Formats: sequence, C-alpha cells, structure tokens
Amino acid sequence: MQLSMRPFIIEKFRALTELPDERQTEWLLNAEGSISFLQANTLNDEIVIYARTKCVLIHGVLALTRKLTPAAVSELQHRNIPMPDDSWSIQQVWGGGKGHRMYLEAPLSNVHASLKGGEKLIFRRSFIGVSKGPTPVELSQKLVHSLDLHFVSERNAYCRLDSRGDIEDVIKIVHVTRGSASDSICIVSILRKDLDRFMALSKTSLVLRFDSTRVRWESFRGWSEIRRYERDDINLHYHGGTDGQGSYCNGVMVIHPSITVADLIREWKAEDDPSKRKYATFKIYDRKNNVNVETACAPQFLSNYFQHSDLPWEISPAFFRPEVLHRFKADPEKYTLEDRSISCRNAWYLKTYDINEEGQVHTYIGYLANLPYEEQLYWQSFNEWPKGPISRRAHQTDIIGDWYLEYEPLNALKQTISCLDAAPPSWWKARGAELKGAVRYPATDSGREWADELLALDQYLIEGFLLKPLRELAEGGGCTVDQKWGSLRVLQEALVARGQTDDAAKSIVAPMQQLHMLRTDVRGHAAIEKKRAAESAARTQFGSLRAHFRGIVADCEQALNAILKSLGVQLRS
Repeated sequence: MQLSMRPFIIEKFRALTELPDERQTEWLLNAEGSISFLQANTLNDEIVIYARTKCVLIHGVLALTRKLTPAAVSELQHRNIPMPDDSWSIQQVWGGGKGHRMYLEAPLSNVHASLKGGEKLIFRRSFIGVSKGPTPVELSQKLVHSLDLHFVSERNAYCRLDSRGDIEDVIKIVHVTRGSASDSICIVSILRKDLDRFMALSKTSLVLRFDSTRVRWESFRGWSEIRRYERDDINLHYHGGTDGQGSYCNGVMVIHPSITVADLIREWKAEDDPSKRKYATFKIYDRKNNVNVETACAPQFLSNYFQHSDLPWEISPAFFRPEVLHRFKADPEKYTLEDRSISCRNAWYLKTYDINEEGQVHTYIGYLANLPYEEQLYWQSFNEWPKGPISRRAHQTDIIGDWYLEYEPLNALKQTISCLDAAPPSWWKARGAELKGAVRYPATDSGREWADELLALDQYLIEGFLLKPLRELAEGGGCTVDQKWGSLRVLQEALVARGQTDDAAKSIVAPMQQLHMLRTDVRGHAAIEKKRAAESAARTQFGSLRAHFRGIVADCEQALNAILKSLGVQLRS
C-alpha cells in the first residue's frame, strides 16, 4: 500500500519544525528525535531530498558510491557540503605569482574528496530586486532530463506521462508560506523508484546533510554549557547536544540505491517479453468462417490472409455499445479522438474504429491486441454481439481497400472551415485545431451528449462570425442594421447587401439560426420542458439524436458554402 505522500510529508515534517503547545520543553531538548523522520524517509515511496525551515535543513547531493567509505562518511558529518545557493560559476583569480586566471567551477569542486565527481541536485538562486515570493527551486538538469521530466507550474512539480497517459508527479516542490520568510517551509521530494534508477545508472548514492536546531528563537542568544554526544552507524553519522534550554542534531545519512543496473535490465526484458503479455477475450464476427465466436485477441489465436488456418482473421470486427467512446470524449487533454482513430497520450493507439448503421462502435480484434491489457478490459466491458455489419465506410476503406467518396457532412464542414482559417476574411475569426477537434457526432442517443455536441458545433461555426466587420459589410451595401442584432442576423443583411433577396438571405442563414437556437434551448438556462421538447422533436423527425445532429451539420455545411459564394470568398484547397 502506497502512502498518500504529500499530506504525509507536510504533517510529519511540521512536527520537526513547529514548537508544540504542550510538552514544549521535551520538544526543545529532543532535536535527536528528528532522526526517526529521516529513517522513515528512507523507506517511503517518495523521499525528501531537500527541506528547509527555521529549525530544520535537509539537503541531499549525490556522491560516487565507491567513495563513500565508512570513514569518509563519518568525516563528512563535520564538513560542510555545498548549500542550495552554491552553483556553477566563473571564477576570476589573481595573485600567488600566477597572474590573472579565469575558469569554470562546478558546485562540488571545493568539497570533501568523497563528494567530488558527484551531482548537486538542488539549486536556489535569487534574482535580487526582481524575484518575488519564495526563492525558486531549480533541479539538476541531468536528473530532470534523464528521467524525462517536465515542470508543470500548476502542479509545482516535475512530471511525466505514465503508462496510462496520466500526468505523474515525480519531483514535487512544496512551499508553505507562514508569518515570515524564516518561518516558511520548502520541501522537495522525489519518487524513490526514479531516484534509485538514476543512482544505479550513475553509480551514485544520496548523501543527506541534515541539521535540526530547536530553540526559542525570539530569546536565543547562543549556547551555554552543552552536553554533547556523537552517534556512528553504518550509513548514519551525526552529533549533537543540549544545554537544558534547547538542542541541536547535525550529521549525514547515506542512502544507497535499492536496485542495480542488472535489475533494471531484467525489468526491461520482462516488459518486452511477449510471453508475459496478457490478452482479453472478445465477442467477434469471424469473417473467415462467417460465424460469431468468442476468442482471445492474442496473436496465437488469430490469423491473416497469408496463413492457412481455421483461426479468425485479425481483421475480424468486434462490436461495442456506443458508450465506450464517452471516456475518450470526456477528456480531450488525455485522449485524441479522431474521426477514425483514438490515441491516449504516451500510452496507446487504436488504428481504426467506426460506428455502423445500428449505432455500434466497431474495430478489429487484431488492433485490440495492441492495446494495454487494462485498456482491453475496458473495451471488453462494452463488447456485444453484432447487430448488423460494419459501416459502409469501414467496408470500403478497410476491406475493399478503396477510397470512400460518399458525402460526409461533418468532415466536409471541417474542411471548409480549415480553408477559411488558412486565409480568413475580415469577418471570420479562425477557429483552430482545438475547437475543430471538439466537434464530433454523438455516439449515443443521450440527450446530454447531443447537447454537448450542439454546443461544440455552435462554438466552432457560429462564433466564428465577427459582428463588427459584418455590420460594416452590410451598412456599406446600403442596409440598415439594428445595434441590438447578433452576428447571424447581421450576416443575413450582409447577404442582402451582396445581392440576395430578403427571403433568400433568410433561407440561407436559417440552419445556423436553428443551431444557435437549439444550443440556447438545450445548453442554456431554458426550462426542462423546453429541453425535453427539443429532444423529442429531434428524435421524432430523424429517428435518433445522432441522425438529427448529422442532418443539422449537413444543413449548416451547405449554408456556409452558400454564404461564401454570396460574399465572394474563394477557398484554396
């Protein structure tokens, strides 16, 4: 069971740095108690490599493991290691009979011999007079780049995409601002598995320099007679003392990687071992034998056109309830849902899918085999027997291997708008790839999904018309424009100014007016009865909300082409 790391770090660390209301004297005299936090830290899935408050400093650097002998580590507790503000520098030196000299100096140059050749992890630099707020935390670029991490400001963490396509916080930076800057907390933590991986490959170990000082700072004037102690263990060496009013504990802890390069190679080979892959079972239509069967999607249970076998072809279709697409439509940042393909960032790619006349989503079992097992199980949960054949488009492109030339209104509309975006006239605001990708056919007969797609279509198409330039176009042609009119009504007058009759202009713009009105009714603040009436009318007229959406897209696509022709816009394909 993994810990909930961020709350754990904050709460446990606060106990080291905050004077408690009760048992104050006991806390003041027990700086050595911070050792238990450090020891527990080494066992966590997430390890603190830097922390600073008024009472505590933890600062980790990497040192070559071969140099960290017990004697060297024991000696380190009495030596300074570079502080967070120590960095690379250009040194200028003169004298000593050698004249003027300049050279580049690394942050671990003038340190104990056991640290030379290591890696400084944490850097904190202030831009004096310019920087505001807490001093920024910078990380070793060698560490960040090799682990393929990127800083995400809203998470205040260095992150990457995991095997599921989710953002994973690998290195967290936590700032807790309190009354004064000296009372504030800064903590940097890293996932232990990633630190271990880096240490194993760089032949280094983590050296944590720590200091815990517990005094009443407002009245502290220095130490009096100190009762001192010194502790030496294999990877933990520290010393400290107390004078009856306060205490301190200062030393070093060495944390070696828990894995080796050989372990990493074994893990890598296991991940690529096809015999260890898992495959789900699906209901499919076996095209080779013309029968519905259940079969695993593993390669050994499938065949292709070039094999002589009774096994189903890899291109045998599996069918799914349309709700299978909801997850992908709901998270456009994580999933890219194209017209015929689906991809999950950094995780998987489904080469093709489509929706048949019966509203079933379908793809081919050979492509399902390429998905991660967890994703296969998701698709399996929506799997059902076919209610009809695959779509005409899929049959034409995937089975016959020819172009599909039948009119497809949404693709046609997107193509026209993309051409408009490439060279927009004065009255058009380019819509961009994000708005384009957000518009899709409803996969189900859900009223909410239908309403969402109408909203996306309205934003993609209707909001592209700019009111002020259209008003100038209409008034320049002698038409009178009411200042209260919206862009579609003004567009209608612009068409009249370009030679259309009032009735013709109204007829051209009507599909867009209908779309905008529907968007208001089903996604605005209209009464529930009005929304239900709109859904009922759409189903009554077209048979389903998906069919209705396709119809309104077709009408709007034809309307847009008529508008472009009337306004004299020539598109470049």
